Amino acid sequence: MKKILLVFLLLLGICSTMLIGCGSKTERVVIFTAAEEERIEYLQRELRAKFPEYDIVFQSIGTGALVTKLQAEGNSTECDIFYDLEATNAEIILNSNPNLFYDLGQDYDFSVYLPPVTEYTKNHHKYAVNGKTDGTIVVNKTVLSQSGCEIPKTYEDLLKPEYKGLITMPSPKSSGTGYAFYNGLVSSLGEEKALEYFNSLDENIKEYTTSGSAPIKAVNKGEVAIGVGLLWQCVDYANKNSDLEVVFLNGEASYNLFTMGIISGKETKKAVKDVFDYLYNELNKVQCEKYNPDKIYSGQGAAEISNYPTEFSEIQMNGVFDFRYKQNLLDNWSWS
Repeated sequence: MKKILLVFLLLLGICSTMLIGCGSKTERVVIFTAAEEERIEYLQRELRAKFPEYDIVFQSIGTGALVTKLQAEGNSTECDIFYDLEATNAEIILNSNPNLFYDLGQDYDFSVYLPPVTEYTKNHHKYAVNGKTDGTIVVNKTVLSQSGCEIPKTYEDLLKPEYKGLITMPSPKSSGTGYAFYNGLVSSLGEEKALEYFNSLDENIKEYTTSGSAPIKAVNKGEVAIGVGLLWQCVDYANKNSDLEVVFLNGEASYNLFTMGIISGKETKKAVKDVFDYLYNELNKVQCEKYNPDKIYSGQGAAEISNYPTEFSEIQMNGVFDFRYKQNLLDNWSWS
């Protein structure tokens, strides 16, 4: 009887040890993100390889929906880490709930960034910039040729009647990419002239998409001739499809900044802190070089994307961290 009891206790000890080990593998880290599919797949693969003991889950949520969800759920959200939240949207959330994001300034070195992307740190360190995305257009040369159109070179070209029904852009109300294109024209022309421009452009728009990547995919499939999109995605698609060409209207590009951070209170979870430490200190820098190589870091490496252009100028964007400025622009947008 004593031998049976001893064997039982030994087995119980082994099972308990196994449960503890397995338990660490089921510690979950939930990441809400508005990033594109390609980047999510890469980050998920790298994080799972780095932390096989954690269950790392990405929830893909559109730009506008991500703001609404975080605002509605507050600190009770299942989200541990947010990633690729547009900077002005991060400010919108902080305005309504100043304590929702953990203060990163006490744990992380912000001197790794270039000064222009850390302008907001004069006020707080509630998030970090995880990417700068230039915006441009991509054209399908075959579709343009079949329609008897030349490749547009200026913003004014897009207003020509021959481009009617050939252009797709993301809606500024649901897409950071669309908003950057919109704000780029406002920053260049002034709000009144920009609104006049978009009123004319609307005549040629086939569709305003909710997704920032949808126009590029439509151009790639030959469904439209011209799509507004992120530069890195436009280049990536053009590298794979010789029918496509990246075009900088007026030789310039708009841009947007995106952020990452931790929901306040979640930093006490070891798994969350481990994942974010790696993301902040190592993985995001590699991600930038692979996917959105527009410079945010001091000493940031060259783009790994083939044929990534450098011969263009960036528009001096207004209100990059000013959510009231953005809200005013969106209130005046009436086409989608």
